[in-house]
Amino acid sequence: MGNKYNFDKFINRRHINSYKWNIKDDEYSYSIADMDFDVANEIKEAIKEQADIPTYGYTFVSDEYYEAYIYWWKHRYNTELKLEWFMFSTSIVASIDSAIKRVSNINDSISLFSPNYNVFYNCIINNHRKILEIPFIYKDYKYSIDWKITEEIISKSKIFIFCNPHNPIGKQFSEEEIIRLVGLCKKYDVYFISDEIHSDLDYNKHRYVPVLKTSNFDKLIVMLSPGKTFNLAGLHSSVVVIPNESLRNMIKKGLEEDDVGEPTFFSIRPVIAAYNKCEEYVNELNNYISENKAFLNDFFVKNGIKMKIIDSSATYLLWIDISQYSHDSEAFTNLLLKKGRILVCSGKIYHEHYSSFIRLNIATNRENIKKFCDLLLVFLKKENLL
Repeated sequence: MGNKYNFDKFINRRHINSYKWNIKDDEYSYSIADMDFDVANEIKEAIKEQADIPTYGYTFVSDEYYEAYIYWWKHRYNTELKLEWFMFSTSIVASIDSAIKRVSNINDSISLFSPNYNVFYNCIINNHRKILEIPFIYKDYKYSIDWKITEEIISKSKIFIFCNPHNPIGKQFSEEEIIRLVGLCKKYDVYFISDEIHSDLDYNKHRYVPVLKTSNFDKLIVMLSPGKTFNLAGLHSSVVVIPNESLRNMIKKGLEEDDVGEPTFFSIRPVIAAYNKCEEYVNELNNYISENKAFLNDFFVKNGIKMKIIDSSATYLLWIDISQYSHDSEAFTNLLLKKGRILVCSGKIYHEHYSSFIRLNIATNRENIKKFCDLLLVFLKKENLL
């Protein structure tokens, strides 16, 4: 039986104000974390139905919107979420920024694993808080948690920010790891903020583990969104989920004060369609991403390319060790774009210690993956790196 959705379809995103594809016509982008795939027809129909309403006025968030999240997390992850726990926010980053302001003070310390999503660092710095990095153990091209250092740093923190699954390394945390991390935050009375925007992008036999499936903690703040899974980031639609009522009321007040708690006209209906109608899309998407990763791995091996894809099982972002070619990923990626016509993300973005890595977005059709391989091979040969 064939697939319902065509991920091989070419979508031309040049010259349409796409941030990712704002490059020269002969260049190719594998950078910003959004997808080049056709959005599911069920979602497009929902958007068209919303557009057919002849007035584009102010919109409120219906219970049906939150119930779609509740259904998805129960059906897919066997996790019970309650309607009263939910709050709307335009984006997870806006929610994190707002939450930092409400549960910490200037000069407080905020911890997070490193490497990590660069915007988390920006949220900490812009709010005049201190960054406490918890370095993963990196060995044999795999990442793991150093529990001694993790406890030491969390104990000094006001907030711990968690990315589950993890951007950029693609780590899928186990239930045991999450329980232990939450336990440390309980032990030292630390707020636990969990960004779970990559939740559905798990292409191994194990599903991602929601923090709310493992733990209930008075200082737990979880943020969810369909933005990555269904490529809906431009609709500005996410939720904050907090079981504790007093903390929830404080964060809700903050979202309202920061003007990020109101939906756009197109924020609601497409999300309801996504979670209620598009599970098959997600299953096929994960299979396709897995095949893209396997294709790249095989290409590197067959052509003697000394880049190593870090062991991962989630997200459509590959974290790649380029230490055989360079320890200055910023210079390497600049040269790769200038001479190879390939745009990827420098590892240095995800903190300065990671200049031997690049991040590669593989949520694109197979022909674009093949194009990356062809251009990379030509570049490496021209630079005498093969």
